[in-house]
This record gives sequence, structure tokens and C-alpha cells, in this order.
Amino acid sequence: MQDLTPLEIQKQTFARTLKGYSTDEVRGYLHLVAEEIESLLQSVDRLTRENAMLRSDLDQHSERERILKDTLISAQKVSEDVKANARKEAELTVKDAELLSERLVSQAMSRVSEIQRSIQDLKVERKVARNRLQSMLDTMQQLVMLDAEQEANELPVTAIHRATLSSSS
Repeated sequence: MQDLTPLEIQKQTFARTLKGYSTDEVRGYLHLVAEEIESLLQSVDRLTRENAMLRSDLDQHSERERILKDTLISAQKVSEDVKANARKEAELTVKDAELLSERLVSQAMSRVSEIQRSIQDLKVERKVARNRLQSMLDTMQQLVMLDAEQEANELPVTAIHRATLSSSS
């Protein structure tokens, strides 16, 4: 069956019979049916356009929702990547700090050892210098004592002179 239009309904004619329906009533009824169909067709057309607009809006909203979901997923991934990178960077920083502190402690311990060796060397040098000084003082004391003995054993010049005179006579 093909689609009827209101105009086709209004122009429809029927054969006349003796005991048929009243032509005016049939025409009036066909006219009402045509108007009702025209109204329904307009409603269908309006609803079809409205439906198309709503579907378009729905499609747009669905696309926006998909974009928002994709954006949210991307943002979460970026956030997780940033956290992971920050965690890795923090771990590297801690490791670098630990290595640096170990190196500094090692250098400090090495410097402490050097200073302790220097202190021991200086103590040895002080002991050697003290022993030399003591030895020199002992030598000087012996020289002073020897000189004092020689002076005590020396005869005065006059006694030497007499002794030479008596030996010559």
C-alpha cells in the first residue's frame, strides 16, 4: 500500500450506486480524515526533525563524554607517569646523596688518618729534637765541668813562672 496524502484523500471519488452513502457525508468525512492525516503527517515530520536534533545532540554529548573519558584516562596516565618519574628522580637523588656522603666520609676518614700520621711524625720529631737537645745539654754540662776541672787544676801564672825559675836555677 502506498502512502496516502491528504490531497489524494480529498480528491478520491467513489462510484454512485442507488443505495449508496450520502455523497456529502462521505466527502465531509474524507475531508476530516484528510485534515487528521495532514496533522499527523506534520506531527510526524516535526517529531522526525526533533528526533534528528535530539540524536545529533546525543551524538555530540556522547562524543564529548568519550573525549572527557579519554582526557581523564590520559590525565590519570600522565599523573601516574609524573608520580613514577618523581619517585625515580627522588630515588636517584637519594642514591646520589648517599654516594656523595660515603665519598665525603671516606675523604674525611682519609684526612683524619693523614692528620694522625702527621701528629705521630711530629711527636717523633719532638722526641728526637728533645733527645738531641738533652744530648747537647749533657755535652755542654760535661764541657763546663771539664773546663771547671781544668781551671781548678791550673796553676796561677805566677806559680808557673816560679816553677820555671826554680827549674832553671
